[in-house]
Amino acid sequence: MQLLTTPPRDAAELDALYARTPAEGMFYSGAVHRERFDIAKDYNEDWSCAAITWLSGGIEEYALQGARRPLRLHSAGALTLARGARYAYAALGEAPFRTNMISFPHWITDGAAHRALDEDIHGESRNGRRLQTRLILPGTDAQSLMDEIATRTRQGGAGREWYAEKCALLYADLLDAQDAGAAARETISAVKASTRTELARRCALARDVMLQRFGEADLSLNDVAREAMLSQYHLIRVFKTITGATPMQFLGMVRMDAALRLVADTNLCISDIANAVGYSDRSAFFRAFRKAHGCAPSAVGR
Repeated sequence: MQLLTTPPRDAAELDALYARTPAEGMFYSGAVHRERFDIAKDYNEDWSCAAITWLSGGIEEYALQGARRPLRLHSAGALTLARGARYAYAALGEAPFRTNMISFPHWITDGAAHRALDEDIHGESRNGRRLQTRLILPGTDAQSLMDEIATRTRQGGAGREWYAEKCALLYADLLDAQDAGAAARETISAVKASTRTELARRCALARDVMLQRFGEADLSLNDVAREAMLSQYHLIRVFKTITGATPMQFLGMVRMDAALRLVADTNLCISDIANAVGYSDRSAFFRAFRKAHGCAPSAVGR
């Protein structure tokens, strides 16, 4: 079990961390400021672990090997990283910000991916499940687990068994959500499987646009549809089939997720937080926050 609240100081310390992670896992919750790591030239496949990362108050850039453009993670949602994903990392912005990462040990991910699991109630095998590299908006249970692990990492006081249990539950939750999304894609009303796959890919583009551009107050349905290369009508229909929410409902959830993190984890004033999550009208921000979280921003403990 590795608990970190400060980033590695140099390449040797980073290598030592990676070497222990497959057996123990790694739990990081702390501040970063302009850290940068290149893709390792002597990459060790045995050290690679699936992970999930999320942050408050800054921007992280992941230049994934083979990807056309870097992926930026903001203060909303999370990024899951598949085992074997290779990337360069940069913490962007002028001010330090809090980031969190959970790297799952191999005994959890290999068990989920390779062990002969019991068949589900539909009689379908669930072997071979692996966490994918993608931006997500975790469900309430998953986010609660993530935040609980991060808080304990900063505070200490939990034993190895506690972390092992929470980590296994979180990984199972993330896989179940991934499977549910894949199952929902199959319900898209298109005759050809290739068409359903392409529509799902375009909806994923729309999701990524909203997770990365939610801070733009003028981000519209038309903007998102254009990025996804779909008409507004088709985007609404297919996006709701896959996610259970319309694009604008999803955008509202993303904004409120970011707002809660910024209220709880930063010293930004409420007006700055409202602007950061795409609200130019402070009153509209207060109403949306209260509706989403059941209280005013000032009632959230900092």
